[in-house]
Amino acid sequence: MAFFSFKKENKEDKFWNWFIKNEEYIYKNVDNLELRDAIFDDITEHFQEIDENLTFEFSPIHENGIREFSISADGIEESFSAVNKMISKSPKLKNWQFNSFRQRIPGDELTINYGDYKIGYDDIYFTYSTENDELGIELFTRNFDDSGEMKNVIYILLDGLIGEYDVTVNINWIEWKKLEEKNIQNLQPLTDLRKVIDHRKKLN
Repeated sequence: MAFFSFKKENKEDKFWNWFIKNEEYIYKNVDNLELRDAIFDDITEHFQEIDENLTFEFSPIHENGIREFSISADGIEESFSAVNKMISKSPKLKNWQFNSFRQRIPGDELTINYGDYKIGYDDIYFTYSTENDELGIELFTRNFDDSGEMKNVIYILLDGLIGEYDVTVNINWIEWKKLEEKNIQNLQPLTDLRKVIDHRKKLN
């Protein structure tokens, strides 16, 4: 009598096996507006089975032929382990780079258009505190209306500036305030936050 053992495919492997089968199509067509929604829907369906907080983004194809695929926990620290597990199981594919969390975007100029909002780095200033070795920041934003949607746009900008991991792990608190133009000289431009974060990381 023969006995057979079948190893059940886990959800992470199931996704990556699907991705490998479709990677060439995704690579070529994810920027095509007519085809992108179906690709995104398929990926989202897989991710929802793994962790409902997982999200993702693709980069354009770089000059070296690499397209980046970043898996994010959308800033929710409880799901960071799911991101790390996904990346640990990612395949090595010729034209792909797989990233854990939203990555820093090089440069000091970035503007986000989202719904009714258009906000850039140059619309936000900050002060910070390191009391009790905790980093807290006060963000002063032009035309700030305290809405959840506007805060989401600012979080996207922060992710682009210092990366999702540092936003979530290395900033302990944020206070949200409306920018008064007359007080700008007492504040730091948002892009200086990179230096603050990187300096503290070196100390630790």
